[in-house]
Amino acid sequence: MANLTETLVSIVIAGELAALSLLGATGLIGYAKVTAAHVQLIQTAKQSRYDAIVNYGQVRSVAVFTGEKAAIAECLGGVCGEKISLPSGVKIESTFRGIDARVAGRAGSNVATLISWSSETNSGIGGSYGQHGTITFSHPWTRKKFCLVRGGALGNQGEVVIKTDKDCR
Repeated sequence: MANLTETLVSIVIAGELAALSLLGATGLIGYAKVTAAHVQLIQTAKQSRYDAIVNYGQVRSVAVFTGEKAAIAECLGGVCGEKISLPSGVKIESTFRGIDARVAGRAGSNVATLISWSSETNSGIGGSYGQHGTITFSHPWTRKKFCLVRGGALGNQGEVVIKTDKDCR
């Protein structure tokens, strides 16, 4: 009888440990997905701004596609290149201008939003082109959030700031 009790206690403890490790693993996977999407956007944005600075007279953009298949693409003069998929399950919220809006506005924001830079702005080369805004990346498996913020206190220089968690507003 004691052997049976010990076996049952061992099974219950093993089950609880398995449940806790599964919970931790899903949180870690969600964190990794949000981080990967964030890094992908930052690197693409840096390259797009650099391209706008080097190629004088051009407007360069990064399109962030929302929906079931989140993706990003580099754009030149309103024509976007190949979409690069973001990790599955990443939720994106953006206040930047919509893909169908000329300079500002939300037209087409249900499909994609644009972060743009231009070599010719009143703020100098590589400045903001279009509205200022914030893009927030999150995942339902973790509480971790990343935000890319442009404008506001930064003005129109085109610089971006990365914020995390509670600083994302």
